[in-house]
Amino acid sequence: MPDDTAPAADAQSTAQPESKAVDPFDPESFKEPAIMTAESPDSGVKDASKVKILVFDMGHVFVDFDWDKVCQGFCDKAGITREEFRPVLAHVGSLGYELGHITTDEFLKELNAKLGTAITLAEFTNLWNATFHENQSMADLLQELGKTRPLYLLSNTNENHFEYLEGTYKVTRHFSEHILSYQVGLSKPDSKIYEEVLKRSGHDAAECLFVDDLQPNVDAAKALGMHTIRFAGYDDLKARLTELGIIA
Repeated sequence: MPDDTAPAADAQSTAQPESKAVDPFDPESFKEPAIMTAESPDSGVKDASKVKILVFDMGHVFVDFDWDKVCQGFCDKAGITREEFRPVLAHVGSLGYELGHITTDEFLKELNAKLGTAITLAEFTNLWNATFHENQSMADLLQELGKTRPLYLLSNTNENHFEYLEGTYKVTRHFSEHILSYQVGLSKPDSKIYEEVLKRSGHDAAECLFVDDLQPNVDAAKALGMHTIRFAGYDDLKARLTELGIIA
């Protein structure tokens, strides 16, 4: 899910493959996260016995989507190519939708102006959320984890995406608290959004385990003193949590 407001070329991970389509709402910008990797990333957990809360990213962790197909839907609607759509996304992505700087209506108005379309809010919502689905295995794992420790959601997302996901899947059911970029005006990997988790939870960084699929986000949490796991798929995560004694 879906995650930054403007291209961030200085926050790219060399481990990431080239994206098929530009996603200005992803901190990796012109990169697409490698969700399933041949080799598991190193764990950043030093002492699992100190972990009191678990903090999870949303997009490409327990909510999956195909951004390439979403982009194609808008291209088909506007009658343009992917390359023609690329600068449009780069522009609207720079407006701060994921930071709450503009509303959904304002975002759509700008998108229509750039595309030369008259997409309605209902049409936009269908296109914008076309491929979202909750990963059932991860949803089950979150429910299991929530029995022993509070879970916190930390996501770079926007108003329309989150309202759709909450209305369709009730994604907040897993979590004691949710910290969303568009609501707090901050986004990963800014250290201030991780500090918001600590403030709301009342826990020190050393008592938090953070799970995210993007390396820059993991690195920022680690720099703050959080334990970290870079998400590489359900099986890998479950194995790591089992090894750490967080689940049986």
